Amino acid sequence: MRVLDDLGHITRLGRGVDARGRLADDAMDRAMSAMRDVVEHARATHGVRAIVAVGTSAMRDATNREVMIERASRELGVAIEVIDGAREAKLAFRGALPLVPIDDREEITVVDVGGGSTEIASGRGARLARSVSLDVGSVRLFERHLRADPPSRAQIDALIADVDRAIDASGARFAGSFVALAGTACTVAAVARGIDPEGANAVHGTSLSRDALHDVAVRLASMRIDERRTTPGVPPGREDVVAAGALLLDRIAERAGASSIEISNGGVRWGLALERLAPGAGGC
Repeated sequence: MRVLDDLGHITRLGRGVDARGRLADDAMDRAMSAMRDVVEHARATHGVRAIVAVGTSAMRDATNREVMIERASRELGVAIEVIDGAREAKLAFRGALPLVPIDDREEITVVDVGGGSTEIASGRGARLARSVSLDVGSVRLFERHLRADPPSRAQIDALIADVDRAIDASGARFAGSFVALAGTACTVAAVARGIDPEGANAVHGTSLSRDALHDVAVRLASMRIDERRTTPGVPPGREDVVAAGALLLDRIAERAGASSIEISNGGVRWGLALERLAPGAGGC
């Protein structure tokens, strides 16, 4: 697979879904604007004939997800498939593999921290052995627990306890190399290195020690939101939830006994692309 373009937007589609169980109108508007930008660019610039789109945690939980699905179909001609946590974990695992140097004998655990959920998948080489989806993510945990600015010690402890309950209930197992994917992981690594947001992709393929991850999580949780906004490595739109995501990833790494974390900008979209580009899948 050769990357022609890599566009990203932080839309916060899941804002408020944990409390209200519904997608907010303004969140759907932001998501539609982002989708329109990507779809029009793909069609006009590259002549793309088929667009593949999936909805994850926010759309799984929202009682009005059909509104978003109908809008995408009517306004953009794009069908959104709402996928369950097991499929999301499988796609995240598959999407990590082309970007991580492993062999068929090596065990690997892939963690993808999202806004509403976190997927943990493990296997040996390219063979997925087990996966779970935790109903905790950076946005969900921020909205549940981190109400003070900066968060209080009690709020941080409640967040960590929430993560522990989710891990224990899922029966998640960890083995081998620990690989963290996508937004939260790349942001934490960028903050650790003091890289400006536009240079955050430079952290792809790098390693972060467990101590460095913990230090970043503690530092972000000690800051006010306006301080995070000016912190190198924190992209615009992530400054409020990034501390929750960092604390979540740090706790999972601690529970996994990981001494270091491999950072990858892969994930669900990569797995989805590879799935569609496989022989006989119909292409894109």
